[in-house]
Amino acid sequence: MSRREGRVLLWIGAVVLWSVPAALGDTAGGLRAFHEKDYRTAFREWKAAASEGQAQAQYNLGILYLRGLGVAKDPVEAFRWFRLAAEQGQADAQFQVGLMREKGVGVTQNYTEAQVWFTLAAEHGESEAEASLAALYEEGHGVQKDLERAVHWYKLAADQGLPEAQYHLGLLAERGTGVPRDYLEAVKWYVRAAMQGQVQAQSRLGSCYAAGKGVDKDDAKAYFWLTLASKQHDKDAVKQRSEVAARLPPEEIAKVESSAAEWKPKSAQLQTPMAVH
Repeated sequence: MSRREGRVLLWIGAVVLWSVPAALGDTAGGLRAFHEKDYRTAFREWKAAASEGQAQAQYNLGILYLRGLGVAKDPVEAFRWFRLAAEQGQADAQFQVGLMREKGVGVTQNYTEAQVWFTLAAEHGESEAEASLAALYEEGHGVQKDLERAVHWYKLAADQGLPEAQYHLGLLAERGTGVPRDYLEAVKWYVRAAMQGQVQAQSRLGSCYAAGKGVDKDDAKAYFWLTLASKQHDKDAVKQRSEVAARLPPEEIAKVESSAAEWKPKSAQLQTPMAVH
C-alpha cells in the first residue's frame, strides 16, 4: 500500500463531526443519532442545517455521502457539500476538497487545485493538509518540486504529532534528501511515529537498531520493532525480522515477542510536548 493510499484510508475512516447552532435544526440530535449509528436521523437533521448554509453541517453531510451512511454513497454529492463548507473557510472541508481533487474521487483529478485547497487548510493549522501539501512539494505534483518547502510543511505537521509526517521527516533525514543526512535526527522522528503505531516508522526504526544507524546496534530492540511492523504486514519488516532472529537466542526471542504482544501505541500528547489542535 502506498502512503497516499494509506492516507485515503485514514481519511475515509476518521470522522470529525462538528456541532451547529440549535436554530438550524436539531443538530445535537443529529450528533446523538450519529453516535448511536442512526445515520438516517443524522442525515435528516444535518441536511436541514446544511441547506441553510451552515458550514459545519455541510461538512458533516459530506462525510455521510462519502461513506454512504444514512444515504446512498455518492462521492460527487460529498464533494459538493465539502466544497460549500470549504468556501466558507471550514478547514477540515478544505482538506477534504484538496484530497478528493488529489485522488480524483467524486471530481476530476487536479493536483494544482489540490495544492490550493491544501494550502488554505494548512494555513489554518490542519495537520493532514500540511502533510499532504508537503507530499505534493516532495513529489512535484501540481507544483514545482521543492524539498525545502516539503520539509517545512512536514515539520509543521510533525510538531502537531502527526505520525505520517514524523515518519517522512525521519526518512528524509536518513536519506539526506532535502536536509543533511543525519541518522540521529532520523531516529528521533522514527521513534515519535513508531510510538504511535506508524508501521513504516516501526520498520525503519527496527532497521536502524539492526544496523546501528543513529543508535547503538541492538538486535533485541531491532527484533521488537520489526515484530510490531510485521504484525501490520510490512514486507520489509517481515524479511529483516527473520534475519535478525537468526542472531538471537530462543529465550531472547520469546522475551521480546512477549513484550511486543503487550505493547500498545501511545498518543501524540504523551510522546511529544507539542500541542495537538
